[in-house]
Amino acid sequence: MLHVTTTRFRISAWVLLPTFFLAACTSGPGAEPVHANAAAPSRTTATAAQQEKKLGAEARSALEATATGSMVASGLERVSDGLHTDPGLSEGTSYRLTVVCAGTGTAVIEFAPAGAAARKQFSCDGTPVLERFTAKHAQHVDVNGGRGAAGMIAWRIERV
Repeated sequence: MLHVTTTRFRISAWVLLPTFFLAACTSGPGAEPVHANAAAPSRTTATAAQQEKKLGAEARSALEATATGSMVASGLERVSDGLHTDPGLSEGTSYRLTVVCAGTGTAVIEFAPAGAAARKQFSCDGTPVLERFTAKHAQHVDVNGGRGAAGMIAWRIERV
């Protein structure tokens, strides 16, 4: 009878041993399942996306309130990305660039080639900034956020 009990114990040990090791590897202080921490970054990302959506809506609303001419180009950009466009404007034609930056910090409007309009710094407080210019050959428009600036930039170029 002793022999039968020993055999049963050996079989039970081989069946239960992997379960013991599996439990030992996944339990204990600080051992959390991977999926428990995976939700935290997505909440942060969702909050950032909601903030971008809110600031984008504010910027677009302020931009739409200033529309008067024939739109040529428009868009919505993150301040961190900036606006960099070659809108294919007709040389010698007058245009108006309207930019609204909603968020924090400042941004700068620059034209290339230089001379189409002056470089202009403005606040990201949601106030529309209008800049009239006459297009030159291969006109390029840049709007870049200053150091620490954050938010959204809505912009539109209209023929005047």
